[in-house]
Amino acid sequence: MSIGIIGTSIWQQNNRLLHRMTLNPESRQTDLEELKKALGVDELIYLSTCNRIEILYSAPDSIQPSQLLHRVIDFFFKGANDITFFPNDFYSFQGRDAISHLFRMVSSLESMVIGETQITGQFKQSYYDAKEFGLVGPVLDHLAQRALLVARCVKRKTSIGRGSLSMASLAGDALVSHLADLEKPTIALIGAGPMSTKLAKYIQESFRGELLFVNRTVNKAEELAEKFGGSAVSLDQFLQAPGKISAIISATSSDNAIFTDSFIDKFDIDSLPKVCIDLAIPRDFSNDFDSNPNIELIDIPQLKNHHQGNLREKFVEASRANEIIRKEVGQYLSNQIEISLKPIINESYQESLEMANKALEKLFAEKLSTLDKNQQDAVSHLVTKLISHSSFQSVRMLSEYMVAVKSEGHPKGSHSPQKLAI
Repeated sequence: MSIGIIGTSIWQQNNRLLHRMTLNPESRQTDLEELKKALGVDELIYLSTCNRIEILYSAPDSIQPSQLLHRVIDFFFKGANDITFFPNDFYSFQGRDAISHLFRMVSSLESMVIGETQITGQFKQSYYDAKEFGLVGPVLDHLAQRALLVARCVKRKTSIGRGSLSMASLAGDALVSHLADLEKPTIALIGAGPMSTKLAKYIQESFRGELLFVNRTVNKAEELAEKFGGSAVSLDQFLQAPGKISAIISATSSDNAIFTDSFIDKFDIDSLPKVCIDLAIPRDFSNDFDSNPNIELIDIPQLKNHHQGNLREKFVEASRANEIIRKEVGQYLSNQIEISLKPIINESYQESLEMANKALEKLFAEKLSTLDKNQQDAVSHLVTKLISHSSFQSVRMLSEYMVAVKSEGHPKGSHSPQKLAI
């Protein structure tokens, strides 16, 4: 049985790919059941956020990881000739690397904002959904619970999450600081994905402002307007006649810049947006916005740098977190090997115990006949304990040795072992 992860994230800078692999919440159970069947895996957890899509699976060893990646592509892109992607738009991990990536991801070390608090909850919900849908068995059930425990351990033993927020919160804070002097600003949210939903909620809770939802498909914008209040227009309408806007926040999957110098020309000097926040990769705003002295353009790197805090402390805490995860990965693999070896060792233990009991019976009868029943029971108990310790302690030592060999090579002075499948 092999464990693996196939995914794509905002780091691959292919937002259209990310959106294509995002399943509709209303049909998610049916879609995931079909995905599990199409991949031919035994267990599956599907994680979908505005920054990443990851498929955690447990599959028979007979299925090659490259086969699974091709099956993922066939499932999501059959008949979708309008989306281009390249092999490096995906990442694929197996075995130890998959477990290490999972622990790091759930502990928020793979997030755009290191230490942000949302990803752990998002993975937990994905795990609960997979259990409810009957997609998780004993392998991923144990692994997912372990990942959540590791995340809790990292949070408890390091300060990496201190002062860290989600990207939506960082954008919201920047928005509040730039619009603090306006009584009722009008804020245009471009796109109808999860990020726009988070931002609308944040804005609604933080200060009074008029929300304008903008999307290529206007009915999706209208749904958000109905949910959060405000108005909705299509992207084409907005580009032609934006009106008086205090701020624009854009998080779309467009391959090219949506807002260029021709859009700026639609405004007079008094109606220009005071701040534009670009949460897209690649950027939704062209370089013309950087050079315009009347507009403050904030992009993802600026948001991250502004809230980075003490860089040296962050570096040290990230190193500590990585060391915790490295040890936890080794411990998890060691435990799994120990579990697989115990049935074999148990058979040997039972045989040794049977031989010891026969030898003790003979010893009590011929040479230690003066011992009473309580004394004989004490000797038997001690022998049983010694056999148990020598049998099962060797399992733990062997499993730890196998993990060490796999991760660091042969210990000095040792003989070359057989190839181990971890």
